Amino acid sequence: MNKFGELKNKMLTKLTESYTKENKTEVKDILKTIKENKDFKEMYLFYEEIENKYIEDKETAKLYVEGLNTYFGQPMGNWNNLNVFCESLHNKLGNVEVKINELYESLDILSERDSLSNIEKKVIAKKKLVEHLTTKKKITESKDTTLVPNESLLNAVLTNNFNVLYSNTLSESEKEELKNILSISYDDLIIKSNELHESILEKVSTLISESNDIDLTTKLNKVKDEVNQMTTSKYNYYRLTELKNGLN
Repeated sequence: MNKFGELKNKMLTKLTESYTKENKTEVKDILKTIKENKDFKEMYLFYEEIENKYIEDKETAKLYVEGLNTYFGQPMGNWNNLNVFCESLHNKLGNVEVKINELYESLDILSERDSLSNIEKKVIAKKKLVEHLTTKKKITESKDTTLVPNESLLNAVLTNNFNVLYSNTLSESEKEELKNILSISYDDLIIKSNELHESILEKVSTLISESNDIDLTTKLNKVKDEVNQMTTSKYNYYRLTELKNGLN
């Protein structure tokens, strides 16, 4: 698996250009290509979530990075499906100029096969990743409004919720809810995400205490684990909203 971060940047840039030009056919075509590939979805969401990931203890961060290095270093056969798909998507997107994302670049270097020629490069990449993970994140919302709906659109597709953002069947209340999520400031996002987080965990704990169904209890505990692992982002705020609605 190689150069996934570069592909992710290329894809978002292409989607942004298409969305800005109101070329819905091109947007749908790209998204239709990617939404069925489970390996791609998993890797994409990992790259998204690591942007805001914070680990206070440096030694733990180093172990985390070594774990990533081991994971990315799996035999090439394990990555064949994803590699073939990514190559196809690269070709489909064509020539797209993208800005270098140092975090993605470090992850891409980590995903290269080990060789004598890239040892130093990998050491530097690991140090940069540890530095990123141990730095508290102060996220600034983009003032370019064309970026927000595109990234949210892509996230929705990757979790099989394409209709939420691209269907004419949305009710007025659903459209208003979506609009609010896309326009929310980061400070408000933190507050509202924490409120949802606490509300869901309280509801889940109550359901677990009242349940005598082993299967249901297992599912509810998985929900708790999922909620506790979520970082603050508009995408995860949407996921929390969906989880809360599902529990009501």
